[in-house]
Amino acid sequence: MANLLCRMWAPGFAMIAALAGALAAVPEASAGDTAVSITPPQSMHQLVRMPESDLRALFAASPAAPEPRGFVPGRAIKSPGSRLTVPYSRGTRLVWQGKIFSEGKMVNRVFGVGKAIPADVYLGESRADGQPALIFDYSHSKLWPEVRDEVREVAPGLYLGIMYKGKSAPEEKMFFALDARK
Repeated sequence: MANLLCRMWAPGFAMIAALAGALAAVPEASAGDTAVSITPPQSMHQLVRMPESDLRALFAASPAAPEPRGFVPGRAIKSPGSRLTVPYSRGTRLVWQGKIFSEGKMVNRVFGVGKAIPADVYLGESRADGQPALIFDYSHSKLWPEVRDEVREVAPGLYLGIMYKGKSAPEEKMFFALDARK
C-alpha cells in the first residue's frame, strides 16, 4: 500500500518541485529590461486602462526617459485597475492638461491658470527600484515642495510616471502618462 501511494504522489511532488525551481529562476524586472510579459502600450488611453501590476512591471522594465521638449499632454492614473480610474483620469484632464518642458525646467499646464507649479528636470535614481529615471523635482515650488515625479519611456515618445509626496517618508500618490509624440 505504501509503495502504491509513493508511486501515485511522487510524480505530483516532482512536478511541484520543478515548477518551484523554474519560478525561482525567473529574474526580477529592472530598468532597461526589454522582456516585459505585457503588450507594450501605444497610447495614454491604454496606459490609463492598465492594472497597477502591469504599470509597475512596465515602469521597472523601461529605460530612463530623455527630456521632452515643449508642451506634452498628460493623463492622471489614480487607483489603476479600479472602475474609477478612467472617470478620474477624464475629470482630471479638464484641469491638468500636461507639462511644458524647456532645458532642465518643467511647468504644469493647468486650465484657467496656464503655467503653474514649476519643477527642475534631471536624470536621477528612482525611489521605486534605484535605477535611472527622469526626475521632476518640485522642491523649489511654493505649492508642491514635497512632490517628486519619476518618469520612464515605455514606448517611443510615450512616458509613464510615478508621483511621490513627502520628504522623509515619501508616499506614492499616483501614476501619470505623458505623450510627447506630435
